[in-house]
Amino acid sequence: MTTSHVSPADTVIPGKRKIGVIRRLERSLRPGLRNLRSLVKEPFLAWAHPEALAFYRRAMETAYLPDDLIDVVPQLKILYLATPKAASSRIRSNLAAMIGNDTVSGWRSDQNWKVHNRKASNLQAPRHGVVQFYRMATSPEALRFTFVRNPYTRLLSCWADQYRDRPLVPGYGRVEVYLANRERADPALPVGADKSLSFADFVAFACTTSTWRIDKHWQRQSDIVDLPGVAFDLIGKTETFAKDFERVLDHVDASDEVRRAAMPPLHTSSRRRLADYFTPELADTIYRAYERDFDQFGYPRALPA
Repeated sequence: MTTSHVSPADTVIPGKRKIGVIRRLERSLRPGLRNLRSLVKEPFLAWAHPEALAFYRRAMETAYLPDDLIDVVPQLKILYLATPKAASSRIRSNLAAMIGNDTVSGWRSDQNWKVHNRKASNLQAPRHGVVQFYRMATSPEALRFTFVRNPYTRLLSCWADQYRDRPLVPGYGRVEVYLANRERADPALPVGADKSLSFADFVAFACTTSTWRIDKHWQRQSDIVDLPGVAFDLIGKTETFAKDFERVLDHVDASDEVRRAAMPPLHTSSRRRLADYFTPELADTIYRAYERDFDQFGYPRALPA
């Protein structure tokens, strides 16, 4: 009589497969569950909080990516609009830490996925609490704020982080956005595994598509900040972050420890001078495409020193 030997691997692998099947099933069910929650929640809101529901619906219909870019923090009486490439990762890390979530505090660039992941940060999107969103957007006790950045350095940062030296083939999100819209923007722009976007090529593409709402990283900031029904108490600037963010820290009555943690040095995408990247023609192209941003947020036409 022989006995068969079962190795640990033989027992572990089926278990892992089961877990994988369960997780895939959960992911496939999520859209349906969200729709079911909406079917249940919306009639209740229409009856109990019609103003809040109408406000939420208007934001969803007209604002740019509100459930992605708006953080509702009722614990702090704060509504924050995250403008990409304008210190949004640092700000979200600070807000998460202020509500006791240390998993994303002490932000580093390699932790961006945590900072912008709702489950990791515990920061609420408007859809998570329609009534709270309405209250934070309208309450005189709440602070509503956002930060913006000089369009010149914002575009340079976007290119350096997302496009520099990346082959122009599918497989990376930002590159796929470029490939999907390149033909309509300018079919002469480069494409292929042996090609990458120069800064000049990226400027041409971004300036052409800056109002198309295809990517939040180079969408005009004036469009992002145009949030119906919301009057911002603070529109800070990345260039004066330490001074402007004090308004947020004062609002939450932050301790000295929190204030110190909120003010690490800002990282820049490159240590080269701006003049090394910008020709007068490139600067003029950016100014014409983003003129509304320059005017609305008080940035001069000249390149920063």
